[in-house]
Amino acid sequence: MRRDAIAGMLPAAFQRTMHPSGVLYALLDVMEGLHSSSEARLDAVEDLFHPYRCPDRLVPFLARWVSVDHLGSGRDLVAHGTALAQWRGTREGLRAAVVIATGLTEIEIEEAADRPFHLIVRIPAGCVLAEQVRHIVELDKPAATTFEMGELP
Repeated sequence: MRRDAIAGMLPAAFQRTMHPSGVLYALLDVMEGLHSSSEARLDAVEDLFHPYRCPDRLVPFLARWVSVDHLGSGRDLVAHGTALAQWRGTREGLRAAVVIATGLTEIEIEEAADRPFHLIVRIPAGCVLAEQVRHIVELDKPAATTFEMGELP
């Protein structure tokens, strides 16, 4: 808060006695300085909640906040957290969660025709992310759904 704005909130008797060489003028300068760091933080408060502008140490907090911490704590996960929440429990949502969390785009998820509530997850043969994909599918699939991992043809 600027010195002039603070002075404007003082009673009229104080305002009349202010002059640049006075004690009150110096105190208002000190008050302005004390407010400056808080005001700078408040001017950029939206950066604390933006996944790509927040400090690195806040990303895990934001991941928990948008309920994607079980998938990891990457900035892309946080940025897509609301969309993932809307699609959670669907094949499309599960595929999106795996793609965003791992970067693996070669993945197919299909429902078994002969087994209700069973998914077949296919990834490339020898994929080094297989265990991570398995972990994500296990955590993000509907609770009553089973799944099996396979290789893409």
